[in-house]
Amino acid sequence: MHTAEQWADYVFGLPALTQFAIFAVHGLVVFGLSLGLLMLFNARSKQIAQLMPVGPFFAAISMIFALFLAFHAADIWSHKRDAERAFLQANSAIKSFSQLTGPGQLNVPEAAAAVRRYVVAVKDEEWTKHRNQKASAKAEDALRDLQAVAVRIARDTPGPAAAQAFALVDDIAKTRSDRLWIGQNHTEFTSWFAVLLIGLMTHFAVASVHLDRPRAGALALALLAMTTTIAYWSLGVVDDPYRHLDKLDPMTWLG
Repeated sequence: MHTAEQWADYVFGLPALTQFAIFAVHGLVVFGLSLGLLMLFNARSKQIAQLMPVGPFFAAISMIFALFLAFHAADIWSHKRDAERAFLQANSAIKSFSQLTGPGQLNVPEAAAAVRRYVVAVKDEEWTKHRNQKASAKAEDALRDLQAVAVRIARDTPGPAAAQAFALVDDIAKTRSDRLWIGQNHTEFTSWFAVLLIGLMTHFAVASVHLDRPRAGALALALLAMTTTIAYWSLGVVDDPYRHLDKLDPMTWLG
């Protein structure tokens, strides 16, 4: 059985237009519910004055919604930046390790093969097959080979070069851990649920201050539904920082 997080990951991995259609349907449902609430209470015309809250009341709920949406957006963009930073750091560490162990410096022939095995394993297994949501045993073995190369360098060439080799391999391992953590934890289902629920309450608040003017209320709800749909969609298409795998290709790490 799929969990809510897995369903959310599936939705946010869909094409942009498909996601827009899903959020548009959500917007129509929310618009229908809030408009139905407005019409239901408007039918009680004799009690409108007692049921309708004062206008400023709407600002309280809309402010809470705006804050939650802003914090949620900040988390999503933070994950995206972290994913890009981990990719660039891996690129720097791998290329530096290749240069250090290349013919111009330490000249360790087996290092180039070990680096290539690691990059190909990451590309084929973790990046493409698992979308960075699951560690690969093949990539883990390749990383151990890199660590073994660093150990041989320390044995054969002790000193600053060996220390640098160990540090670069540690950087490679750290960027892999960061990448896999982001891939597994980028979607915050609870935050999405809270934002969508408070968004619904905001629609209800708009409806409540238009109980005596149903046509104006319908227009206001329609505009709000379109605005929230665009806002949700703009966050949904970047919720998964690895959805556009072709823009971040690990094979570029090989130079």
